[in-house]
Amino acid sequence: MSSRIRPAPGRKRQWRISAEQSFPLPVIVDHRYVDPTTGERGWLIEATIDLVDGVPAIVRMNASVPGGLDPQRMQREFRWASPLEIVTIGVPALLARGIDPFDYDLPLTGFPEAAQLGHRTNDQLSDPFLEEIAREYLTIGRGYARAIASERHVSERTVVSWVEKARRRGILTRVPSGSFGGTIVPKSRRRATAR
Repeated sequence: MSSRIRPAPGRKRQWRISAEQSFPLPVIVDHRYVDPTTGERGWLIEATIDLVDGVPAIVRMNASVPGGLDPQRMQREFRWASPLEIVTIGVPALLARGIDPFDYDLPLTGFPEAAQLGHRTNDQLSDPFLEEIAREYLTIGRGYARAIASERHVSERTVVSWVEKARRRGILTRVPSGSFGGTIVPKSRRRATAR
């Protein structure tokens, strides 16, 4: 099962990305959650992206959740801006690589970095993403790696590396080796560090 960008009903208009690139809108970007243990679909979110004053914007969002919507879980596991970022960041990157965005299987996990569609690595994770992970780490406490790994469908080691990177970037305060905890550093007090 995969997520895709597909044409949406409605009058087609060309989004001028650059002098060399354009892309027809509106489109629908879907995001599917599949339970890794059962293989059953947990939810399907479809966002319609269209031009508003010449700029791509989310104009409609539909969610289908067979087992009922869990707002707290959705808040943790879905970024509302991700479908828009797939269009505004991912589509230009795919076009530049000569890939038709309508034929590309979108990542099912890893947002917001997945909107880069292969152009970012773990060394280039955004500060907002690392802050989100740091907040989850502090909220969950011991056992955080397993919980976050399960929610985001990555390895526990990846989650640990995200927390370590948040500390190196000055987003999360350092603690003695082997200790748990720390606090989120306000943005105004974070030091500039190399990525």
